Amino acid sequence: MKKSSLRLRLLKEASKAGYNTQRRLQISNFFKELYLTIRIHGDNIIECERTLALFAKAYDTQPESVSDCVYFPAYTINTSKQKIKIELFAGHDRWGININKEFAKHGAPLREAADSYVTRLIDDTNEELLFAVEYCNALPAGNNAWQRSGRAVTCAELGIPYLYFAEVGGVELDNNRKAKAPRFPNPIVPFSYLTASKNLDVICIPIYEAHPAIIEKLRGKFTPVFGKDDSLQLIRFLLDNDEREKSFDVLEEKGLSLVKILSNDRKSIDTFRDDEWDDFLGLQTGIEKVNWIKGLENKQIWKKKMSAKVNITATMVKLLKDTMALNCLSIGAKDIPICLIANGNVRLFSKILSSIYQSENIKNIANDIYNNNSPLLIVWLTGFKPRGDDSRPDRGLVPLARMLFGNDINILSIVYGPAHKNTWNRFKDDYVSLANDNGLWQAVINLSNYIIADSVTSEFGPLGNNIQSNINKISKKIILNAAKSNVEYGEHDIDTAIHLLFTKSNPKNIYEAMCNPPGGDWSGITIILKDKMTEYRWTSLPRVSESKAKRPDHVIQIDTGSKTVFLSIESKNYAGNLDDDIGVRLKNYIKLLLKNQPTAFRRNYGKWTIYDENKFILKNYDIYTGGAFCYKNNEQMIQALEDGKLDFIFAFEFKQNPEHSILHILCGEQCKFITDVIKNRCGEFGDGLEIKIH
Repeated sequence: MKKSSLRLRLLKEASKAGYNTQRRLQISNFFKELYLTIRIHGDNIIECERTLALFAKAYDTQPESVSDCVYFPAYTINTSKQKIKIELFAGHDRWGININKEFAKHGAPLREAADSYVTRLIDDTNEELLFAVEYCNALPAGNNAWQRSGRAVTCAELGIPYLYFAEVGGVELDNNRKAKAPRFPNPIVPFSYLTASKNLDVICIPIYEAHPAIIEKLRGKFTPVFGKDDSLQLIRFLLDNDEREKSFDVLEEKGLSLVKILSNDRKSIDTFRDDEWDDFLGLQTGIEKVNWIKGLENKQIWKKKMSAKVNITATMVKLLKDTMALNCLSIGAKDIPICLIANGNVRLFSKILSSIYQSENIKNIANDIYNNNSPLLIVWLTGFKPRGDDSRPDRGLVPLARMLFGNDINILSIVYGPAHKNTWNRFKDDYVSLANDNGLWQAVINLSNYIIADSVTSEFGPLGNNIQSNINKISKKIILNAAKSNVEYGEHDIDTAIHLLFTKSNPKNIYEAMCNPPGGDWSGITIILKDKMTEYRWTSLPRVSESKAKRPDHVIQIDTGSKTVFLSIESKNYAGNLDDDIGVRLKNYIKLLLKNQPTAFRRNYGKWTIYDENKFILKNYDIYTGGAFCYKNNEQMIQALEDGKLDFIFAFEFKQNPEHSILHILCGEQCKFITDVIKNRCGEFGDGLEIKIH
C-alpha cells in the first residue's frame, strides 16, 4: 500500500477512535518524516542530474539509485533529518504537466523555461514548486550575457527562487580554435539579478565558478567571488527551510564583488564604478533609480552604433541620430542597447517621434509619452538576423531592463531588424497572438509599455503599438498537478537511456565524453587518458566543423585495453529522421576536433586549467558511428544502418514503468564488441532493461 494511502487510512481510523487533533497530527507528521519526495523537472537528463549533484553535495552524501527504469531514474539521499527520494523528469511538458501553462495561470509574463525546476510531492495528485535552477556554460559575454534574463524575470515576478550558475574566465576561440582572450559579461548583467532580488523581494542570485579554461592569474582574482560552495547552504534552506539569511547574504555580497571586479577591469569608464553599485542596489523604486542617475556628478551619456550587417530604414537612422542628440543617460553600462530619457528630454523625444513618423499609432505613442512626461527607458532591438530569423539573445533585453528598474517605469521598445514580412501583418492586427507564438515578441510585448517597429521588410512602413497588458500576477504558492511517469516516448527518452546506459554506477573503462540532449548547451567534449589520469576538454564547440561534419549527440569513450574507441551517436525520435550518410559526418567531426589542441585539461580530477602544453596527439583510436531511435521493426534498423553509413544501431522499445524496456542492437562486423559492452552494462538495470541482438 502506498504511504499516502496508508496515512489516510490511519487518520480515518484515528478519527473514528476519537483520537484528538494532536494525535492525528502526530500520525500525519510521522509519515511526512518517513521520507520526502523531491522531483526535478529538467530541460533534459543532464540538467536533472546537475541539480541532483547539487543536492548530494549540499548534504555531503552520494545518491543511491532506486530505479531500474532506463528512462525514468530515481535516487535517494540520506540527510541528518530524513531520507529524500529524488525523481528525475527529463524534458519539459512531457509528463502530464506543462509548467509554463501553470505559470501563465499565475500571471507569468513570459513562457521562458528554466533548465530545471525543483518540486516537493505533496500527495498523489499535487506537487509544490520550490525553486528553479539555471546553468550557463556558454561564454557569458556580449549579447549572450543577457540571453537568459527572461527566465530570471519570469521566476522573480512569481516569487520563485531562481539560482543562476555561470562560469567566468572562459576564452574566446578563433577560427582555428586557438585561444584569443578571456571574455566577460558586462557587469550590469550579473548586477541585474541582485536588483531583481531587491525589487521583488525574492531570491534571484547569480552564482559563479571557474571556467575550465581560466588562467591562473584570473583564478586568483576571481576565487573570492566563486559561490558554488556557498550555494549549497542556500539549497539546503530551499529544501528544508534552514539558514536562508546567512547563505543568501553571502552570495549577494559575492555577486556584488564580482560586478565591481568586472567594472574596475574595463579599460574605459563606461559603467558604474565602486560604491556607485552599492548606492544603486540600495534604491527600491525605478523612479528613485532614475533620480539617482540624473544626480550623478559624472553621469554617462549613452551612445550606440548600428551594425553594418543589418539593413535599416532612413527613418530609423534619423530616429537614432536625433535621440542621441538629446544626450540620453546610460543606465550603468554605455555599450548595452538600453538608454534613459528623463526631465525635459521626455517631451523633446516625443516631438522627435511625431516629426519623423506619420503613422497614427506612433503619433498616439508620442502623445502618450508627452502627456505622461515621466522618465522613459528605451530598449533598442535588432531582434532579427539578416535572413529574418529571430536573434535569440535579444529576447533578454527588455527583461534585463525590468530586472534593473522594476515595473514602475515605462519602457519603449524599438525593433528595427529585418523580420519575415508576415510578422508585420500580425504585429499590426493581432500582436497578442504574435506574443503567444514567438518568444522574442512575447518578451518585447509583455514587458513593454510601447513598441515601435521600423523595419525594411515591413510593407506597411513603420508601425506602433501602445501595449495594454492583461497579465495579473497571483501571489501564492504554486501547486502543480503531479507529474506522471507514463509518457509518449521520444528523443528525450532515447538520450536519457543512452546516458544512463554508459554512466550508471560509474563503469570502469567507459567515459561519457559528451551528452547533448534536446536543450543541451553542447559546451564541450572531454576525453580521458586513464594511464595518465588526465582529462582534456574542448570548449565552445561548433555545430559543424565543415559541410561534411556534424556534431554528435553523444560521444562515448571506451578503453578496450589495446586502444581507445569512440562511439559517436546521433539520436532521433524515429529512424526516418536520420540523415543519409550521417555516419560519415559524425566521424569527421571527431577526427577534425582531435586535430585541434584542447582548450583545458586537468590531472587526477584536480583544477581545470588552460591547455598550454605541447601539441596534443591521441594515437591508436577508432571511431564508430551509431544511430539511436525508437524501435519499430528489424527492417527499419537495417535500412537506417545502410542509408546512414553507420556502424551500429540502438533502437529502444520503451515499456511503461515499471515494466522492462528492450534495447535492440544491430552492429556491423567491424564493431561486434559493442554488444558485449552493452550486455555487461545491462545488469545495472535489473529487470528494467532487456537486450535483443539483431
